[in-house]
Amino acid sequence: MKIRIETAALTAPNISGVGHYTRMLTNNLATYSPLNTEISAFYFNFLSKHKDPELNKAVKHEKHIFMPQRLFTKLQSYNIPLPYDLFSSRVDVSIFPNFDLWTTIKSSISAVVIHDLGYLYFPETIEQRNLAHLRRCVPRSAKKADIIITVSESIKSEIIAEYKVPASKIIVTPIPADPIYRQPSTIDVATKYNLPTKRYIFSIGNLEPRKDLPTMISAFRSLPKEIREKYSLVLAGGKGWKTESTELAIKEAQAAGENVIRPGYIPQEDVPAFYQQADLFCMSSVYEGFGMPIVEALTSGTPVVASDIPVLREAGGDAILYAQPKNPEDFAEKILSILSNNPNSRKEMSDRMQAQVQRISWEKNVDTLMKSFEEALK
Repeated sequence: MKIRIETAALTAPNISGVGHYTRMLTNNLATYSPLNTEISAFYFNFLSKHKDPELNKAVKHEKHIFMPQRLFTKLQSYNIPLPYDLFSSRVDVSIFPNFDLWTTIKSSISAVVIHDLGYLYFPETIEQRNLAHLRRCVPRSAKKADIIITVSESIKSEIIAEYKVPASKIIVTPIPADPIYRQPSTIDVATKYNLPTKRYIFSIGNLEPRKDLPTMISAFRSLPKEIREKYSLVLAGGKGWKTESTELAIKEAQAAGENVIRPGYIPQEDVPAFYQQADLFCMSSVYEGFGMPIVEALTSGTPVVASDIPVLREAGGDAILYAQPKNPEDFAEKILSILSNNPNSRKEMSDRMQAQVQRISWEKNVDTLMKSFEEALK
């Protein structure tokens, strides 16, 4: 079987969550698919101006250098269906990991990954340009795709309800963490990033409204003084959009002398160390597609407090503590309960964390995908 994956998200200067997913999907298909499977990565690199994606050596690169991706995307936005694979060889399956199923003429079946429907339920949290794109491409992609891949049962239910597609068309493949999160870190985070305290509570993700970081900041500020002096709150990630309320909450906390730290975008090679050396990971989102940071934290052996929403319960199971969304008092209570846990409680939580991590794997996901592709190709 020949499988081509659209990997444009891997050519961006700063790789997004979709980019990390695309890399993991591509590499693990190359690792776990049957021996007779050929995996290729398609991307634009106009006149070879950018660095090619770093992928598994078994992945064949299909680099197109004669058209800028921006021009191709613009043509798509005007409903000019230029086949992206016009100059490529024929494949059995084309996979589009970023919501948008491009026009193809050389693929027997096409699969699109729809990570979430945040653009429908929380449009105010999406950048306007991206919102217009998602409103245009996601309904079309859901209708045209032979297979829809998504990352949680919660999102599968939303896709069925909104687009009236049959459940049999949708494959759920929860995202495991990269094995790098199990490997001991080689840097000292507090020293390298000049944190005011050795110990810290960690959160990662672009600053955007649906992450609801003001709730987390308020929760931290309500912790007892001795806890706030002992721990920092480290909020990592890019700037995102509609950041005014979050940035105001950060500035007010810092002006009050609180240890609230914004290191900005962290290089991927340092992210595992941030998880592993944290005393606690916190996620206060009001909406997510899956909750990948929770899985990364659990894989790193770090306890988690997260919003009590269905999709985060899928990611965390019974291994983490949940707080009511937009409720700083509840978050503070759960954070304090973990930071003050006795050794027996920590051991019990650690056992649950490892059990949750083992429930999902890329090997299982690839097996599920390959069986679905084979069935669709019959």
